[in-house]
Amino acid sequence: MIWSRKSKNLTNPKISASFGSMIPRLVEKVVWERISSGNKIVVILGARQVGKTTLLKSLQQKLKENEVLYLNCDIEEERTAANTTSLMALQKLVGKVNYLFVDEVQRLDNSGLTLKIIYDNFEDLKVVATGSSGFDLKNRLSDALTGRFIDFVLYPLSFAEALSTLALSQNKVLRKNQADGLLEEVLLYGLYPEVYLTSRREDKVSLLERIVRSYLFKDILTFQKVRYSQAIKDLSRALAYQIGAEVNENELASRLKIDRKTVVNYLDLLEQSFVIIRLFPYSKNPRREIGKKYKVYFTDLGIRNMLVGDFNPMRVRDDLGALWENFLIIERIKSFASRGELRHYYFWRTYSGAEIDYLEKPLTEEGLRAYEIKYSQDTLSKGAGVFSRDYHVPVGVVNKESYLDFINGGTL
Repeated sequence: MIWSRKSKNLTNPKISASFGSMIPRLVEKVVWERISSGNKIVVILGARQVGKTTLLKSLQQKLKENEVLYLNCDIEEERTAANTTSLMALQKLVGKVNYLFVDEVQRLDNSGLTLKIIYDNFEDLKVVATGSSGFDLKNRLSDALTGRFIDFVLYPLSFAEALSTLALSQNKVLRKNQADGLLEEVLLYGLYPEVYLTSRREDKVSLLERIVRSYLFKDILTFQKVRYSQAIKDLSRALAYQIGAEVNENELASRLKIDRKTVVNYLDLLEQSFVIIRLFPYSKNPRREIGKKYKVYFTDLGIRNMLVGDFNPMRVRDDLGALWENFLIIERIKSFASRGELRHYYFWRTYSGAEIDYLEKPLTEEGLRAYEIKYSQDTLSKGAGVFSRDYHVPVGVVNKESYLDFINGGTL
């Protein structure tokens, strides 16, 4: 579950709310609006342990008890009840409720068809389903539910959600200092809810180890029947050492002693299970600009640091720049995801070495935004000048002074 960080038994001075209350998830407002005003099935995707079940429970609390049927498909009896395409059986199951919440829907044998039958035959029934991975779930849903569903991604806590647990000052300068005080903890241990809400650093590491061992690869190994489980773990570790660098699939295949096709397949699985995200290059001039290689970032830095086995303080690390870049990009993506806004994300680089760290383009409107990521500097590189000249797009600088506006979706 997701709790706020304060308890009478804890000594952490940052913590503010009573232990046992939930940290509000920003996406909940958008999901609730979709449930209330629309008739489409709402699907919430995300890795294990990021808070999907808690989000469903929070939505359930907004409704009358007898209006909601909640089914957890991790539980055999509840999975068996929903695991049918019989209209008569489904009538007995959902005929007397107004809302159906299905947790871990990917465990159903034919999730897309089951939900389609429900959608087509119970027009007043509101349905929310969660899934622990993308895998082929979206494909199965898309095939059966064309035009019938809308999906959201739930990531680990965002930095903004983590800040909501603090007794934030009304003074802008003091509030910035409070946010800065949380940075190192987030850069080291990430924002998986249970990890963030744990005070002792030794316990944080133990939780991260358990997540990596028991949850991170669980869906990949179980649902995709991955043949070489050690290879995908080794690949994850190799990627963790090169966050923000361009991925060379042939080099990874050679290092891990597996073929390139397997590397590509495993990269897809890691992305579809929300372990990593990939940024692809923005290119309109293939002769001058990198057009194929992509960069990899981790959706949670605690998981990344667990994979490389490094929780040393920031002041003694040589990967601060990579961690900072990963943090800003994934937080920016979380910000838009929590509002249900879609973006294309890129980086830009020429063969001559000019580079822009992060670009984004809305799906529904014109406009390209470009940013260089620094930790403390505020000057643009020569590459920024090249990009602005070629694309007539200004380049902003994101550093430790301006990062809060950036990760909250601002334009700087």
